Amino acid sequence: MSRRTGRGLAVGAALALAIGLTGCGADDDNPAADGGVFTTPTEAPTTTTEPPTTTTAAETQYFANSDHVGEQVAVTAPVDTDLTEGAVVLDAGAYGDDSLLVLFKGGEREFAEGQSVTVIGTVRQFSYDDYADDYGLVESALFDVYANEEFLVADSLVAESPAPTS
Repeated sequence: MSRRTGRGLAVGAALALAIGLTGCGADDDNPAADGGVFTTPTEAPTTTTEPPTTTTAAETQYFANSDHVGEQVAVTAPVDTDLTEGAVVLDAGAYGDDSLLVLFKGGEREFAEGQSVTVIGTVRQFSYDDYADDYGLVESALFDVYANEEFLVADSLVAESPAPTS
């Protein structure tokens, strides 16, 4: 091969290499390209699909102490006592209180003992004087046992149909 042909091939190869590297440069549309060199990941990306954390009633002691005062919570529990037109007591032991006072508006609802009720509301600390007027609590003696205890002010209260009686 002549010197001229050899030099021409070398120049041609260098030009082809330069054009090839320019065409393979890093590209915003191609994240696999890195400075003109394509890389292959050695490990597949890991994706975790853990289920969302859920809390069961037995884990959530909303009414065992004042830790949850001010929080909005949902509680489903059976009726223990239909106290007044704006108050019901639930057996909410799973939520930290065997006799959970629930105050609600929209009155004159009647609840059967054992009837399941779902309440969405805000955990508060009970004081008869603070809630008597707003919820029509006329007999203060009925509420003495709830003084300074956590209770639920209902935003929403849904009762299942009472169990049929024979």
